[in-house]
Amino acid sequence: MDPGLRRDDDGEASRPSIRHLGAGRGPVSLIIPMTQKILQPGEIGEHQPFPNVVLPNDPELFANRARRFKHLSDGHAMSQLLDVLGKLAHAQHLAYGARPPSMIPAEALAQSREHGMPALSYQSERLPDWQHDLEHIRATLKSGDEPVLKEAAEKLDAFDEAGRESIADAIFGGGIAGDDEHTHAMVAPLVGAALQVSWTRQAASMNANDIGLIGSSTVCPVCASRPIASVIEVAPDQSNLRYLHCSLCSTQWHMVRVTCTACESTKSVTYLSLNGAEEDEPSRKISFARAEACDDCHTYLKIFSREKEPMMEVGADDLATLTLDMLTDEAGYLRSGPNLLFSPGVPESE
Repeated sequence: MDPGLRRDDDGEASRPSIRHLGAGRGPVSLIIPMTQKILQPGEIGEHQPFPNVVLPNDPELFANRARRFKHLSDGHAMSQLLDVLGKLAHAQHLAYGARPPSMIPAEALAQSREHGMPALSYQSERLPDWQHDLEHIRATLKSGDEPVLKEAAEKLDAFDEAGRESIADAIFGGGIAGDDEHTHAMVAPLVGAALQVSWTRQAASMNANDIGLIGSSTVCPVCASRPIASVIEVAPDQSNLRYLHCSLCSTQWHMVRVTCTACESTKSVTYLSLNGAEEDEPSRKISFARAEACDDCHTYLKIFSREKEPMMEVGADDLATLTLDMLTDEAGYLRSGPNLLFSPGVPESE
């Protein structure tokens, strides 16, 4: 694909800083300087109001994710993985509807409204409620017909409540629970799925006016977690605006485009995409996905275009585009936000 003159997403004729990555393991091509118009503070007020925060109010969120995984698995190189994850997402949907949200302490809501402190911060002491969701997911998978998930559910049987809390601690801390890395890689997605269900249910019970302004837009205003990816939206009140999607509670929040989602730099942001993604199979299926990389902090996060793929679902499409992650990693960037349904595990011993 020719990385020459093109029209960027904001309608400005420019040469975007886009690095095209080989569909295989090829080298990264020339970096082209970016000249993209960025709104100045005085111009922002000239535009129509838009929601700064969008709470996860769709009761079909996890069902939609399961359907999207099933759709993406058809003909995909990682079809088996996507099919398994679709069944895990279906278990999330069943657990989500199995019980109502717990009451959020009034003090936490007041601190959120008045001081911008995330009311459901993952760093606060966890209530044991999330383990009810984990147990529901475990029981669903253990009685299901997917061997990989049945085995993971059976391995989870060996962990008591304290052990499961340790897995959650490891997920939030980016580490491994215990000494058995392979077991952790199998059970961590189940624990991550339960944490998502619990936090999403709680976030959905909040009102928009419960959320105050926070000092940093790089973390979720509801739970302080990192985003899984960002999306250029198309809804009438969000048209052409970028929203970050929380990896834990599914809340969306606005962030100005061409801004690093980790360090907020606007000077060294570049975009990486798969070479030939517009024309060639199988990569044309993910032409709506790019890696937004920062040369200041050397991190990246994916950015999706809903205009190019209206049916996309962030959690599913993120895992269907792992090739982009691998190549971006090889280009020297570290991913800044997790996907709680996926644990890479450990490499095979030589």
